[in-house]
Formats: sequence, C-alpha cells, structure tokens
Amino acid sequence: MRDLKLSDKNKIGIFDARSGTDIELYYRTPTTSEEVEYQHLLVKRQGRKVIINPFEARLEMGLRILTGFSEGSFGIDGKAISSEPENPNYKENWKDLLKETASDIITTFAFTIFEGARIDTGTDFEIEEKDDVPPFQKKSKG
Repeated sequence: MRDLKLSDKNKIGIFDARSGTDIELYYRTPTTSEEVEYQHLLVKRQGRKVIINPFEARLEMGLRILTGFSEGSFGIDGKAISSEPENPNYKENWKDLLKETASDIITTFAFTIFEGARIDTGTDFEIEEKDDVPPFQKKSKG
C-alpha cells in the first residue's frame, strides 16, 4: 500500500553491486511539480535536435529528494559516515560525496522513485532463438 501522507523519511533499499551490500536511502516524497520537472529534464531540445540525457536528470533530482541513509551504508577509509547531524560520524558534505563517488546509486534511486511505477499485464513471454543465429543479425547466405 502506498502511503499518501507526505514524508521526508521514506526509505528504499538498493543493492550496491560494487560493494556487494544493501544500502538503505531515505527520501522525501517528490511533489507533482518535481515529477514534472524531472520529465522536462530528461529530454531537451537544441534547435532541431532532441537531446536525451537521463543521467543528469536522475542525479540532480535524486539528490534533491534524498534526505539521508542508514548507518553503515557508506564509509570513508573503512569508517562509516552518517547523514544525521547528531551522529558523531556525521559528514556535512555527504551529498557532495555521494554525487562524486556514488552517482550510480543516486541515479538508480531516482530512476526507481521517478520512473519505477509499471503496469503488470500478467503477460509473460519467451524469446526463442532458432538456427544458432545471434539476435538481430541476418543469416549469412552461402
């Protein structure tokens, strides 16, 4: 069930393949205007060209709604850091650190929050390869 109450302590778990650990992020509920802004940032027009750059949109908007992370999710030199000001391991620049060295986590998080809704059609399908032809290649004649 989705809770419709606005909150700044929503949480989501993301598996970090680089460290092999689960990371718990806290975030505030995005507003409708932020949802619209996110969609506008995904695609830009320059003259007659359409520029698609989801990475920058995801990074910017993900950082905007991110409010923190659980203790032990991130560290420096093997020592855990915190996003909570009252914690002795608090790092004031934690968002800058995540932007610089954990952008993969932030962009995955933003994608999930802003684009993660999907419709379950209940339809499963299989792709079957025939004649040992790699997908999307023509069979050679001869």
